[in-house]
Amino acid sequence: MLAFSGEGLTAAAGSPLAEENDKLNFAIVNEPGFGPPTSGRLSFSSNPSLLSEVSAAASFFYDKGIRHPFLFRDTAIIYGKAACSGFQQAWERLGGTIADSVDFENTDPSLSSQISRLKSSDADAVVMCSYPPGGAAAIKQIRAAGVDLPIYGPTAFDGLFWVKGIPDTEDIYFTSNGSSYDPPNKASAKLLDHLEKAGIDTDIATNLLAWYAAGQLMFDAIEETHSVSGSVLADALEAKPHNTINGKMTYSADDHYPSRIWPMYVLSNGKPKLVAKVKPQFIPEYGE
Repeated sequence: MLAFSGEGLTAAAGSPLAEENDKLNFAIVNEPGFGPPTSGRLSFSSNPSLLSEVSAAASFFYDKGIRHPFLFRDTAIIYGKAACSGFQQAWERLGGTIADSVDFENTDPSLSSQISRLKSSDADAVVMCSYPPGGAAAIKQIRAAGVDLPIYGPTAFDGLFWVKGIPDTEDIYFTSNGSSYDPPNKASAKLLDHLEKAGIDTDIATNLLAWYAAGQLMFDAIEETHSVSGSVLADALEAKPHNTINGKMTYSADDHYPSRIWPMYVLSNGKPKLVAKVKPQFIPEYGE
């Protein structure tokens, strides 16, 4: 068995080697380009797809009464483009409308024109389709401009490593497998406490939990089948839901990103606080 990068295209580049040698391979990928049909049926992610989490976020914001979110789309890599596309698909399916959207790149030093568009819109929330450091700098500039609307970001905003210098961190939301500051269940709390005592930085807990779940899935499939054949293990993972530290994970022959219920966090008094667990109502299609 092989473990690959958390970046989709990099992980997909290594998967043909696993396929050729009948080796199950895992990654914590959530953007497109990994798993069947792209990189083969022996490739699995222990992270649900990016589309799953932004769909959950859309449901959460809609239930909060948000109706006109404003999209900040980071075009540097596919991550930001896919996140905004997925959120918009989910939002419009719920019956909402998008106030406006703007593009930027992760390395852009100033977003003054984009923030001016935001301030002149009727937006009642911001969706930050990006990742630190550029996404964090964008949030900092939005708050520094006096915009106090709720802001949502995907799992890339887990932890507190990126919040330094942001004048107001209240009302900033993100999806995550689980935060070490407020774990979603007893099992993850116990694991994260153990890792912290062992000297491991648990600030970005979502990745730690995803890799632990990958290990659980591998061992469960081996114990169930008494085999290390990649094709046999893949059959076992597709056959039924499997319990992990992140809850039950279900795969199908066509989709090797697991389904799950998403923990939703908000930064409250400077630290992540669990506020909801949201099941996506549907999974959007990848788009740009």
